[in-house]
Amino acid sequence: MMMGSDKTGLQRPDLPAGHVDLWCSYLDRTTAPAQLEQYHALLNDKERTHLSQLRLPRIREEYLVARALVRSVLSLYADVPPESWDFSAEDHGKPVVKFPWNGFGTFNLSHSAGMVICAVAREGQIGADVESLDRKTTGFSLARRFFSPAEVELLSQAPQARRQELFLQIWTLKESYIKAIGQGLSMPLDRFFFALPSEGPPELYFTDQAARPQTDWQFAQLRLSSRHHISVAISAATVQSNWVLHAHEIIPLQGVISLEPMICSEANRWYVANC
Repeated sequence: MMMGSDKTGLQRPDLPAGHVDLWCSYLDRTTAPAQLEQYHALLNDKERTHLSQLRLPRIREEYLVARALVRSVLSLYADVPPESWDFSAEDHGKPVVKFPWNGFGTFNLSHSAGMVICAVAREGQIGADVESLDRKTTGFSLARRFFSPAEVELLSQAPQARRQELFLQIWTLKESYIKAIGQGLSMPLDRFFFALPSEGPPELYFTDQAARPQTDWQFAQLRLSSRHHISVAISAATVQSNWVLHAHEIIPLQGVISLEPMICSEANRWYVANC
């Protein structure tokens, strides 16, 4: 892969219009002691300091794999060694590249329950979130506290067997959106809500404008055979309506493995193209 630049001179991945790459790494394939030593060697001083403050071994492993993943992934698009990337954070913590692509922020990381993901696009705003369907709670009590009334009603009417998956659909969509806009949990989760049409992608609504969906964002979801559920949000002005999400498994510093997504549920037949 190559890198390109826009009229401002900002370096960015040379990806086709409407093309989003989603890179996934499983912790159980990336946390052998020799691998972790390689990943540790990629870190800068600030990242090593942060790592030293993490006490739980699994959290330390997730952090190491996440840092190795984003460095390895960005190096697929540029002739830059993984250890040479430098990052900074925006006001609410969203990372952007500081060097060598100063200001590039159209990538996003997430990790949960044994998986780390990184979504990349050429331009615009992007957010991604992953959760495991095997988490022990349906999250319905969380939904009552934090979700919009429309989403709570949707969950309350769902069969018990569907409720856990439906909660994670909504939760990961919300997380992907607030990560894309760079506000994190500073934006109340009941200020906006999602509808899940029986055909087509999820639709975003603002609670105070509930009569019409927002058209300046696009969303996709997929569920992997490992029972991880992933949502991706991207600003629609970047990709128009014909965007394609390409999902891949990657082992940082080792190579790319193909990854086949599955639709999340027969109750919500959104479409994800994959190569």
